[in-house]
Amino acid sequence: MKKYIIICLLSILLIMGCKGLFFESEPANTPVGNFMELWTTFSEKYAVFEQRNVDWDEQFAIYKPQVDENTSDDDLHNVLTSMLASLDDGHVSLFAPGKEFWNGHQEFREPTALGLFSFDLIVNTYLGGDFTNLSNQIVYGVINNEIGYIFINHFRGDELSVIDEILEGMKDLKGIIIDLRRNGGGDFSNGQVVVARFADQRRLAFSAKPKNGPDRNDFADPVDYFIEPGGSFQYAGPVMVLTDRYTLSAGESVVLFFRVLPNVTVIGERTSGAMGERIEKELPNGWIYSITGQVIIAADGNIYEGPGIPPDIEEINTVTEINSGMDRVLEKAMATINEQQ
Repeated sequence: MKKYIIICLLSILLIMGCKGLFFESEPANTPVGNFMELWTTFSEKYAVFEQRNVDWDEQFAIYKPQVDENTSDDDLHNVLTSMLASLDDGHVSLFAPGKEFWNGHQEFREPTALGLFSFDLIVNTYLGGDFTNLSNQIVYGVINNEIGYIFINHFRGDELSVIDEILEGMKDLKGIIIDLRRNGGGDFSNGQVVVARFADQRRLAFSAKPKNGPDRNDFADPVDYFIEPGGSFQYAGPVMVLTDRYTLSAGESVVLFFRVLPNVTVIGERTSGAMGERIEKELPNGWIYSITGQVIIAADGNIYEGPGIPPDIEEINTVTEINSGMDRVLEKAMATINEQQ
C-alpha cells in the first residue's frame, strides 16, 4: 500500500512538472496582452526583418506606450496596423471582425497602380473576344493567330490540371505569353505543374530557409526547390512571362521557377516582394493576423523579399495608354517573340 501511494505521488509530481514544462500560460485578453502577443510572435517567428530593414525593438519603443488597459478596440487596431505597416509586407495582414481587412503591402492599401492593367482590354482587343475563361482562374486564347496567351489569376484550385490540353492547342504557335500580372498567389506547387511544361531539364529555382527559433538569427537549413520537365511534352519556343507589382506570393515563386529556363523572358515590372511562407495566427481577442515565416533565396543567390523580383525587360503601362486601348507590356512581349524567331 505504501509503495502504491509513493508511486501515485510521484505520478502526480511528474504530471505537474510536465504541465509546467510544456504548457505556457495563456496570454491575457486585454489591450496590453494582445499587443504583447502580436509583438512577441513577430519578434520570435517573423523571418525577414533584415530584408525589410525594420528594427522591431524600435517599433516596440514607439507603439507600446500607446497601449494601456483602457485602450479601445479601434485604437488598438490602429496601433497594431501602424506598427505592422513599417514592414510593408504583403504577407502581413490583420483581420478583426467588424473592421476592414488590413494588408501590410503599401500597394494593396493604396492601390494607385490598378489602372495600369485592363483585363477587358486584353480579351476584347488583343484576343478579339475569342477566349476561354476557366472559373476566372485561367483565361486563354490566341493573338493574331500566332501567339498563345494564358492569363493565370491565382494558383488555387484544380483548374490548372487542364494545362496540357491548353498547350496542345498552342504547341505549333511561334510563342506563348504567360500573364501573371495581378496574380494573387495560392499553392506554388500548382504553378510547378504549369512551368514543367516549358522546362528543358532539372534546374534549381530557389531555396527556402524557415525561421525555427526565437532569436533573430535562428533559421533551419535551406530546402531546395527544383523545376523539371513534366507532362506529355515541353514547349521549347519563346515564352514571355508578364509581371507587375501585384504579382504576389506563390505567383512570385512561379516567376522564380520560370526565370531559370533559357527560353523564358520576364517582362513588366518588379513583383510584390512577398515570397516567404504566410502563416496565420490568432490573438486572444480572436483577431487573425499573418506573418512571413521563411526567407526565399533565388537560384542566382539573391533575396528579393522586399524589392521584388526584377524583370528581364522593364515595361510599365500608363493610364493614358490603357484608356486609349494599348497594353504596352503585352505589345513588348509580342514584339520580343517576333524578334526571337
